[in-house]
Amino acid sequence: MIDEAPQQRIQNIMLQLEGCGFQPFDKLVTQGSGVTGRALSADGSTWAEIGTLQSGLRNSLRELLKKGVLRGAGCTAQLTTEFNNQSYLVTTTAELASTPAMQVEQLAAETPLAVLALRHMQRIEAHLREVQSLKPLIHTCAAEVEAAQQRAQASRTRPSHATQPLTPQALRDLGVPPRLALLIAGDCAEAAETLTL
Repeated sequence: MIDEAPQQRIQNIMLQLEGCGFQPFDKLVTQGSGVTGRALSADGSTWAEIGTLQSGLRNSLRELLKKGVLRGAGCTAQLTTEFNNQSYLVTTTAELASTPAMQVEQLAAETPLAVLALRHMQRIEAHLREVQSLKPLIHTCAAEVEAAQQRAQASRTRPSHATQPLTPQALRDLGVPPRLALLIAGDCAEAAETLTL
Protein backbone atom coordinates (compact mmCIF):
# COMPACT_ATOMS: atom_id res chain seq x y z
CA MET A 1 0.00 0.00 0.00
CA ILE A 2 1.40 3.41 -0.97
CA ASP A 3 1.71 5.92 1.83
CA GLU A 4 -0.67 8.86 1.23
CA ALA A 5 1.91 11.64 1.83
CA PRO A 6 4.52 10.47 -0.75
CA GLN A 7 1.80 9.58 -3.26
CA GLN A 8 0.21 13.02 -2.89
CA ARG A 9 3.64 14.69 -3.16
CA ILE A 10 4.37 12.83 -6.42
CA GLN A 11 0.92 13.68 -7.82
CA ASN A 12 1.54 17.37 -7.07
CA ILE A 13 4.94 17.22 -8.74
CA MET A 14 3.47 15.44 -11.76
CA LEU A 15 0.99 18.34 -12.08
CA GLN A 16 3.96 20.74 -12.04
CA LEU A 17 5.61 18.65 -14.77
CA GLU A 18 2.45 18.94 -16.89
CA GLY A 19 2.78 22.72 -16.50
CA CYS A 20 6.31 22.40 -17.94
CA GLY A 21 5.01 20.55 -21.03
CA PHE A 22 5.43 16.95 -19.87
CA GLN A 23 2.79 14.20 -20.01
CA PRO A 24 2.72 11.39 -17.42
CA PHE A 25 2.94 8.01 -19.14
CA ASP A 26 2.46 5.44 -16.41
CA LYS A 27 0.91 5.04 -12.99
CA LEU A 28 2.71 5.87 -9.79
CA VAL A 29 4.94 2.95 -8.84
CA THR A 30 6.15 1.83 -5.43
CA GLN A 31 9.85 0.97 -5.62
CA GLY A 32 11.65 -0.20 -2.53
CA SER A 33 10.86 2.37 0.13
CA GLY A 34 9.60 5.11 -2.18
CA VAL A 35 7.17 6.15 -4.88
CA THR A 36 8.12 7.17 -8.43
CA GLY A 37 6.35 8.80 -11.33
CA ARG A 38 7.50 9.28 -14.94
CA ALA A 39 6.58 11.69 -17.70
CA LEU A 40 7.63 12.41 -21.28
CA SER A 41 8.18 15.84 -22.85
CA ALA A 42 5.73 16.96 -25.53
CA ASP A 43 8.32 16.38 -28.28
CA GLY A 44 9.29 12.95 -26.88
CA SER A 45 12.98 13.81 -26.54
CA THR A 46 13.22 14.03 -22.74
CA TRP A 47 11.81 11.91 -19.98
CA ALA A 48 11.42 12.84 -16.34
CA GLU A 49 11.60 10.58 -13.32
CA ILE A 50 10.37 11.86 -9.99
CA GLY A 51 11.03 9.85 -6.86
CA THR A 52 10.22 10.33 -3.23
CA LEU A 53 11.23 8.31 -0.23
CA GLN A 54 8.60 7.33 2.26
CA SER A 55 9.45 8.85 5.58
CA GLY A 56 10.12 6.23 8.12
CA LEU A 57 12.19 5.59 11.18
CA ARG A 58 14.36 3.00 9.41
CA ASN A 59 15.35 5.41 6.58
CA SER A 60 15.87 8.32 8.94
CA LEU A 61 18.06 6.25 11.26
CA ARG A 62 20.06 4.89 8.31
CA GLU A 63 20.69 8.48 7.13
CA LEU A 64 21.60 9.57 10.66
CA LEU A 65 24.17 6.78 10.96
CA LYS A 66 25.56 7.37 7.46
CA LYS A 67 25.75 11.18 7.31
CA GLY A 68 25.11 12.33 10.84
CA VAL A 69 21.94 14.15 9.77
CA LEU A 70 18.36 13.20 10.58
CA ARG A 71 16.04 13.71 7.63
CA GLY A 72 12.46 13.23 6.64
CA ALA A 73 11.15 12.14 3.26
CA GLY A 74 13.13 13.49 0.33
CA CYS A 75 12.24 14.00 -3.30
CA THR A 76 14.45 13.72 -6.37
CA ALA A 77 13.89 14.73 -9.97
CA GLN A 78 15.84 13.64 -13.02
CA LEU A 79 15.47 14.76 -16.65
CA THR A 80 17.22 12.65 -19.30
CA THR A 81 17.73 13.07 -23.05
CA GLU A 82 19.24 10.36 -25.26
CA PHE A 83 21.13 11.29 -28.45
CA ASN A 84 21.75 9.41 -31.70
CA ASN A 85 25.42 8.78 -30.75
CA GLN A 86 24.33 6.76 -27.69
CA SER A 87 25.18 9.55 -25.26
CA TYR A 88 22.92 10.99 -22.57
CA LEU A 89 22.39 14.38 -21.02
CA VAL A 90 21.05 14.23 -17.45
CA THR A 91 19.98 17.06 -15.16
CA THR A 92 19.11 15.85 -11.67
CA THR A 93 18.71 16.67 -8.01
CA ALA A 94 19.93 13.18 -7.04
CA GLU A 95 23.51 12.01 -6.62
CA LEU A 96 24.61 10.52 -9.95
CA ALA A 97 28.13 10.26 -11.37
CA SER A 98 29.01 11.33 -14.91
CA THR A 99 30.51 8.84 -17.37
CA PRO A 100 32.00 9.34 -20.84
CA ALA A 101 28.59 8.54 -22.36
CA MET A 102 26.51 10.38 -19.74
CA GLN A 103 26.96 14.07 -18.94
CA VAL A 104 25.35 14.75 -15.57
CA GLU A 105 24.64 18.08 -13.92
CA GLN A 106 23.42 17.91 -10.33
CA LEU A 107 21.39 20.80 -8.96
CA ALA A 108 20.46 21.39 -5.33
CA ALA A 109 17.77 19.11 -3.88
CA GLU A 110 15.42 22.06 -3.29
CA THR A 111 15.61 23.29 -6.93
CA PRO A 112 12.09 24.01 -8.24
CA LEU A 113 10.95 21.68 -11.00
CA ALA A 114 10.45 24.48 -13.53
CA VAL A 115 14.05 25.66 -12.95
CA LEU A 116 15.33 22.09 -13.36
CA ALA A 117 13.39 21.70 -16.64
CA LEU A 118 14.60 25.08 -17.95
CA ARG A 119 18.22 24.23 -17.09
CA HIS A 120 17.94 20.87 -18.85
CA MET A 121 16.54 22.49 -22.02
CA GLN A 122 19.38 25.06 -21.95
CA ARG A 123 21.92 22.24 -21.68
CA ILE A 124 20.32 20.42 -24.64
CA GLU A 125 20.49 23.58 -26.76
CA ALA A 126 24.15 24.19 -25.85
CA HIS A 127 25.03 20.52 -26.43
CA LEU A 128 23.41 20.50 -29.89
CA ARG A 129 25.27 23.70 -30.85
CA GLU A 130 28.54 22.19 -29.65
CA VAL A 131 28.13 18.89 -31.55
CA GLN A 132 26.08 19.74 -34.62
CA SER A 133 25.70 16.16 -35.89
CA LEU A 134 23.73 15.18 -32.78
CA LYS A 135 19.99 14.67 -32.72
CA PRO A 136 17.87 13.76 -29.70
CA LEU A 137 16.11 10.42 -30.02
CA ILE A 138 12.32 10.56 -29.82
CA HIS A 139 10.47 8.22 -27.45
CA THR A 140 6.72 7.71 -27.63
CA CYS A 141 5.85 5.29 -24.83
CA ALA A 142 6.96 3.75 -21.55
CA ALA A 143 8.52 0.72 -23.29
CA GLU A 144 10.80 2.96 -25.37
CA VAL A 145 11.85 4.94 -22.30
CA GLU A 146 12.58 1.71 -20.41
CA ALA A 147 14.73 0.50 -23.33
CA ALA A 148 16.57 3.84 -23.30
CA GLN A 149 17.12 3.53 -19.54
CA GLN A 150 18.60 0.06 -20.05
CA ARG A 151 20.93 1.43 -22.76
CA ALA A 152 21.94 4.24 -20.37
CA GLN A 153 22.68 1.71 -17.64
CA ALA A 154 24.76 -0.35 -20.09
CA SER A 155 26.65 2.79 -21.16
CA ARG A 156 27.84 3.24 -17.59
CA THR A 157 29.78 -0.03 -17.84
CA ARG A 158 31.10 -0.01 -21.44
CA PRO A 159 34.26 1.81 -22.54
CA SER A 160 34.17 5.33 -23.95
CA HIS A 161 33.40 5.92 -27.64
CA ALA A 162 36.56 8.03 -27.79
CA THR A 163 38.75 4.93 -27.49
CA GLN A 164 36.99 3.14 -30.35
CA PRO A 165 38.03 3.77 -33.98
CA LEU A 166 35.61 5.59 -36.24
CA THR A 167 34.34 3.12 -38.84
CA PRO A 168 31.96 3.49 -41.79
CA GLN A 169 29.48 1.20 -40.01
CA ALA A 170 29.59 3.33 -36.85
CA LEU A 171 28.83 6.41 -38.95
CA ARG A 172 25.96 4.63 -40.74
CA ASP A 173 24.55 3.68 -37.31
CA LEU A 174 24.54 7.40 -36.48
CA GLY A 175 22.49 8.14 -39.61
CA VAL A 176 25.28 9.18 -42.02
CA PRO A 177 24.51 8.13 -45.63
CA PRO A 178 26.57 5.05 -46.67
CA ARG A 179 28.59 6.80 -49.40
CA LEU A 180 29.48 9.71 -47.11
CA ALA A 181 30.40 7.29 -44.30
CA LEU A 182 32.85 5.57 -46.66
CA LEU A 183 34.37 8.91 -47.63
CA ILE A 184 34.75 9.98 -44.00
CA ALA A 185 36.06 6.78 -42.42
CA GLY A 186 36.58 4.25 -45.20
CA ASP A 187 39.56 3.34 -47.40
CA CYS A 188 39.28 6.61 -49.35
CA ALA A 189 39.73 8.65 -46.15
CA GLU A 190 42.73 6.56 -45.08
CA ALA A 191 44.34 6.96 -48.53
CA ALA A 192 43.74 10.73 -48.50
CA GLU A 193 45.22 10.98 -45.01
CA THR A 194 48.43 9.18 -46.07
CA LEU A 195 48.74 11.41 -49.17
CA THR A 196 48.55 14.59 -47.09
CA LEU A 197 51.22 13.45 -44.62
